[in-house]
Amino acid sequence: MKRFALIGKDIQYSFSPFIHKYCYRNLSVDANYNIIDIASKSKIIDVIKLLKEGELDGINITTPYKQEFIKYAEQLNPRAESIGSINCIHNNNGKLIGNNTDWFGFAKSIEHFKDYESVAILGTGGAVLPIIYYFESRLSCPVHIIGRDQTKLDGFKKNNISSHNINNLNLDLKRCLIINATLNKATIEWGNLIPKITSMPLYAMDLNYHLKATEFLNYFNSDVKIKNGLDMLIYQALMSIDIWLSDNLSGSIDFEDLKKNITEQHYDE
Repeated sequence: MKRFALIGKDIQYSFSPFIHKYCYRNLSVDANYNIIDIASKSKIIDVIKLLKEGELDGINITTPYKQEFIKYAEQLNPRAESIGSINCIHNNNGKLIGNNTDWFGFAKSIEHFKDYESVAILGTGGAVLPIIYYFESRLSCPVHIIGRDQTKLDGFKKNNISSHNINNLNLDLKRCLIINATLNKATIEWGNLIPKITSMPLYAMDLNYHLKATEFLNYFNSDVKIKNGLDMLIYQALMSIDIWLSDNLSGSIDFEDLKKNITEQHYDE
């Protein structure tokens, strides 16, 4: 049996085990997927030991350790190296290989979003890095990063990317895609913040997926197309499975049926 796990902090409510077990069952793959909740980065070395000793065949990594695991990977996929964070590691003949599948999950989740002229991203954490990579490598529209940590904000400035402190904000973006990449537990007065960014968004996306419609998404009227982070979560999981099993097996998964099963299991209708 192949053994995989999700590594993070306070992740007991993650949908990932459900997604992976659904996929393995439908692909007739003898594999299991569990959660390993670690309280601090000092425990990362214990997870690496499990990978090196073959007790785990691969892992996904989530908040807050996506950048912390990089130094333990013996080889990085070039894309992951460009992004600067990893969410997927597997043991390849004794060598730990780091990948990032979040960029793919994000790209697939917004592939039907068309004609936006700028992008606003709320947050400065590791979740922002693959999103920036996507826009840098695919599109040339202006990207605005909005947050509180000025040091992190300054680190994002380059090319078409500008940064803005949440305490000194006066944008008026038209026809934009606005993305919430802050943690769901963050306390933000959306009614005060969003009008300082845009009055005319085309799309709004929240990377949080535990609710169908988050407080952020509920701010927008019916003229704005909204999306939570569920599609991104599913697509990054499918890419992880293909990496771990060295095959394009995920193409056999019925995405809509998987999403329907998740909705029935985890969302209140």
